[in-house]
Amino acid sequence: MNTKYLNHFYHQLRNFREQHRLSHEDVAKCCLVDVSVVAAWESENPKKRCYPSLDNLLDLCFKTGAALEQFIDLPKEQEGQQLDLPGLTVLEESDLSETLNQLDEQLNKLMPQQDEVELLRRFRKSNKENRELILQLIGS
Repeated sequence: MNTKYLNHFYHQLRNFREQHRLSHEDVAKCCLVDVSVVAAWESENPKKRCYPSLDNLLDLCFKTGAALEQFIDLPKEQEGQQLDLPGLTVLEESDLSETLNQLDEQLNKLMPQQDEVELLRRFRKSNKENRELILQLIGS
């Protein structure tokens, strides 16, 4: 995510976490990151501070029920503006559903089919020799 919208994230996250009595561990579990990452998100020292990815930020919002606006710095004049998120451009209100449908289609193409999931499951259960044999059979 573009960090220009996250200038005050460290402070907003700390306030949110304290208001909801969440620990660094709780936030780390929500965002699937290490506790040290959450501590770096909240660091007072700009040199030690880092920022969450868009996935981390969305996980935090979805899993805690928080609004995205609680964590990001929105432009003063919001009317007619949109956030600069790479890969997502919505020109009109009706474009959003079309954009989301296209995104959903692309994600579905990337998801493994049931037979692929079963092959992976069996591969993971195999011993080292069988894995090597399987890799030789598929030509990698």
